[in-house]
Amino acid sequence: MSRRPNPVPSQQLNLALPFDVHSKLTLHLYSELEQRVPHGAYSRFLVERMRQFFAEEHLDLAPYIGSEPEAFIISGPPQAIAALKKRLV
Repeated sequence: MSRRPNPVPSQQLNLALPFDVHSKLTLHLYSELEQRVPHGAYSRFLVERMRQFFAEEHLDLAPYIGSEPEAFIISGPPQAIAALKKRLV
C-alpha cells in the first residue's frame, strides 16, 4: 500500500544542534515503549515550537524597567502583551 501524499508540502531542513541541546531533546522525545525516539518526533517537536513562537508576541521590557535592550524579553498571546503594554505605560 502506498503512502498518501501530504496535503501540506514540507521542505527538508538540515541543522546542527549543540551536543547538550541534542542530548536533552533526545531524552525528552525518547519512547520507552519503542526503545528509541519515534519516527518524526524531532520534526513534530520543532514544528510545534516554531508555530508557538510565531503565534506569540514578544515584548522587550528595557524601555519600561531601564534595563539593557533584550535583557528581559517576555512573550505570550497578543492580547496579553497588549494588556501588559497598557499597564506599563
